[in-house]
This record gives sequence, structure tokens and C-alpha cells, in this order.
Amino acid sequence: MKELIIKVLGAGPSGALLAIALANINTEVYLFDILDMEKLLSRDRSYAITHSTRRLLEKLGIWSELNNKAIPFKELSIIDSVINKNIILSTKDLEENNYKSKAVGWTIDHKILMEVLFEKLSKNNKINLQLNCLQIKDNRDYDYYFAADGISSKSRNKWNIGTYSYRYRQKCITFKALLRVNHSNRAYEVFRQDGPMAILPMGHDLYQVIISTTSSICENLITLPTSLFLDKVSTMLPSGLEIDSLYNNPEVFPLSLSVSKKLIVANKFLVGESAHSLHPVGGQGLNLSIRDINALTLLLNDRKNRNYNGLISKRSKSFFILNRYIDILSTSFLTHTLILIFSNSFTVLRFIRYFTFSLLRKAPYLRRLLLSLFTDGFSFLFAKRLDC
Repeated sequence: MKELIIKVLGAGPSGALLAIALANINTEVYLFDILDMEKLLSRDRSYAITHSTRRLLEKLGIWSELNNKAIPFKELSIIDSVINKNIILSTKDLEENNYKSKAVGWTIDHKILMEVLFEKLSKNNKINLQLNCLQIKDNRDYDYYFAADGISSKSRNKWNIGTYSYRYRQKCITFKALLRVNHSNRAYEVFRQDGPMAILPMGHDLYQVIISTTSSICENLITLPTSLFLDKVSTMLPSGLEIDSLYNNPEVFPLSLSVSKKLIVANKFLVGESAHSLHPVGGQGLNLSIRDINALTLLLNDRKNRNYNGLISKRSKSFFILNRYIDILSTSFLTHTLILIFSNSFTVLRFIRYFTFSLLRKAPYLRRLLLSLFTDGFSFLFAKRLDC
């Protein structure tokens, strides 16, 4: 069976990981990006990593190196500040296969992740890396094209693929700060009336803080002098956390839910945020993209899915599309429902929230189910493990 030649557009985390995964199944990969390496490394953000991502990184031989640089958290505190209830999920609530890792999840800085990925890219002779390309055009004949060029994907627009979109009445303000905490190995998801807040440990008392709130509050916060900004943020933090100082400048981003109407057109595929973008609640964005990559490598690596020319059969494409839409739509529904139910103070919904926390406290199975949804995606409901 002939070796496939593949073009990947976008060398961010999703595109870089996709290129490495494809090269590992003996395909020739050409990875393009309009940005240079310095700009690709300089993005100031952090990622929450779940067990579905950890397993793929293990298969690619990357996890052993990242595991020494990622910051594990053994507990996840879910707090509803409106009804004053909380539940702490720990490693005891993980499934047996995930429990061995002794972490609920991990956080990693964008620059650290990209440095490891670029080192792997440079050492792989199956990958041709082309950065700082103002026009990503060449005359080579590719078998497949994969777009991993982000939320505002130019490739998706060029291929005339539309999206179903919903713009939230919230914006996101994100920053790193030094915090004083009672539990250094704990991450927080705080549901507030104006929107959720995530607090992720980055090591040595440094935390990534992501606050989703109304556009007016975001715009007001970003204009405040540092002292007033810290005072305002301190009133939002849960009990037991105190803010000392800012580590970087806060940034504001719009929030939306977006799902592409198609994942495949002929020999062109959408991957990662080119195919879907979510509200940051639950930290599902990169992890959902990683599951795209895992499904793609399984699709291409199984010879049963390919015809005598080595190309993917229509039946296999259809199964792949079904598999990914189940995961994408269910994860989108989960994050969107959390915002609808928990980002308000409606009296009727308070009963649902009280009932939810009461159930989670009394039912270990439901805590395990909830944690599985966030660490493995909905695919675990349909197969014991798609990637093991």
C-alpha cells in the first residue's frame, strides 16, 4: 500500500501534534504555518490536560517528557458561589485505568508544550516543517489536506465550509497570578452569577486564572490599574485563596460556541478549533482537539479503512464523522448546559443546582461518571477505550 503524502495547515498545538501522529504511522507530512517559530511560541496561555490527551501523548512517546513539565492536580474543587455549595473530586473518583496516573489532570504552559513539540518535529525525518509562509501554496500533489489553523480558519473559509455558531453574552479575561492557597495540588471551577471562573495551578504558587463574565465587567477590569484590578479579583476568589500579585498582563477574548457543518470535503479535513470551539468552562478545548487527532490516526493506520490505492473508503469516512460528531456535539452540549444552568441566579434553577450537589455528595458512581465525561469525553460511553 502506497505511502500517503499529507499537508497540514497550522503549526499550533493541534497541527504540530497531528503532524507527529501522522508521521508515526508512516506518512509523509508537510506542516505549514504563516507565523514564525517565535510567534508560535509566544502565545501567553495555559492548557488543562485530561486523561484522553495523556493517553495519546503516551502513544506518541511525548508524555514522559511533558509529564516532568506539566503540573498535576490531584483534586478538582467545583464551587457554586450563588448557592454556597461545593464538591471536591479527587483521584479516588477516577476510573481504574486513569487512577494509576495519580492525578485528576494537569496544566501546562503553551510555550513549554510547543518547545517540546517543535523538538519532536525537528527530529522526525517524515515531517517537512515550513514556517513564516506568507502564502501557503506549492505545486506538490497531496493525498490529504488537514486544516488546523484555528477558530478563524482561512482554510475552512476557502473550502466553503460553514459553521453553526452561538456568541455568548460573556467575554473571558485571563491572566497568571501569584496566589496564597490552602491546597497547592487543587484546581478550581467556580460557578458565579456572571459566569464561571477556572483557577489552574502552574507550580510555585503561580496560577492561571480564567474569568468568564459580562462584556462590560471584562472591559472595566482590563482598564483598572493593577492595585484596583487585584482588589476586584480578590472579591471573586473562593474562600481560602488570596491574590498577591499579577505575573503577566490580563487579556480579554470573546466567547462563542462553534461547530463546523462538515468535517470532511473530498480529501480535506478540519481538525481542532478549525472544526469546533467551545466555552472554556471545564477546559475541554485542546482535549477535544487531541481526540480528533487520535481518531484520525486510528482511521489512517488501519488498513481495513483504506482501498487498494491507500485512500480512505467512504464507509470509513462516514464512521469517522459519526464518531467525531458524537464527541463534539455532546461535549458542546455539556459545556453549554453548564453555562445555562449555573451562570445565573434564577430561583427555579437553584433547586436543580442544590439537587445536583446533593446527588454528587451521596453517589460515588455519579462523581466517577462526571469526572469521566471531563477526562475522556463521551466516547467512553460507547466503547471501553477507543485508543487502547
